[in-house]
Amino acid sequence: MIERLRRASYLLTALLALWLANAGAAAPGQIAAASIPTPADSAVMQTPPPLSATATPSPSGRVVKYSGQILDYGGGFVYFTTGDAFALDAAVKIDDAATGGPTKLTPQTRLYARASFDTGSGAVVELALSTKKLPDEASYDDVKKFAVALSTPFPNPDLVAGEGFNGKPVPVTFLVEVPAKTPFSDQIYLATDASGWSSTAVRMDRVDGLHYRVTRSFASGTRLLYRYTRGSWQSADVDQNGIAMKPRVLVVKNADYRVVRDIVYNWQDEDPFAPDNGSTLPTPFNPVPFNIPPHH
Repeated sequence: MIERLRRASYLLTALLALWLANAGAAAPGQIAAASIPTPADSAVMQTPPPLSATATPSPSGRVVKYSGQILDYGGGFVYFTTGDAFALDAAVKIDDAATGGPTKLTPQTRLYARASFDTGSGAVVELALSTKKLPDEASYDDVKKFAVALSTPFPNPDLVAGEGFNGKPVPVTFLVEVPAKTPFSDQIYLATDASGWSSTAVRMDRVDGLHYRVTRSFASGTRLLYRYTRGSWQSADVDQNGIAMKPRVLVVKNADYRVVRDIVYNWQDEDPFAPDNGSTLPTPFNPVPFNIPPHH
């Protein structure tokens, strides 16, 4: 009996010693683990801000893109064949519509362009050029509000009081449609009273097979008489009945730009029986000098 108690005492002592040994080994490990910083205990690392950041095109960062065909470009504006002019941002970017990179193209008549509008200022901040028609991204209704508005009139002592013209230069684009039978090799000219009625005063640029355009600046308040020719008064424009017509009249009003659209229905030399009018020129006193008998 005594022997059994002694063995039980030895066994309990051994078990207690084993337990104490395990407990003593774990304590230093716990202390060591607590002294090692973990990712959670470390300071949160943040990505430093960039040294420079690209400014957004508008306060809201929203850009509206519209695609169309260029009618004219210059003077801080781009003109589309819709007849609208849009202001260019001072730092407007010109690039390639396909790649978004640099382009060898320059904005000019007949090229296609995708204009990116700053919704804050309404100006064009990027013009992507292409020789092919570009898909529509925004509708015309989305950008027409950015078209240049009329300038605010202010008095000018050099003009007649009450007329309301300010005398500022106004770029005027003349866009004319010619008859389909117009010889493709012929040039189209704008003849005006301001140029002494020279039949080749202002040569127009071809837009396509039926359309020509040219842009000139006139002071607001200018009253301009003009006609279209193919280089001579024998090939000047006539009305739908083939009869000589009075010069067209344009009064330049206060505006940042203006587009004048005309149609030439017939040319005088298309009638084989048309009289030879020589070099007779229209004047303010005789605006239709063409109704004369043929020379004999």
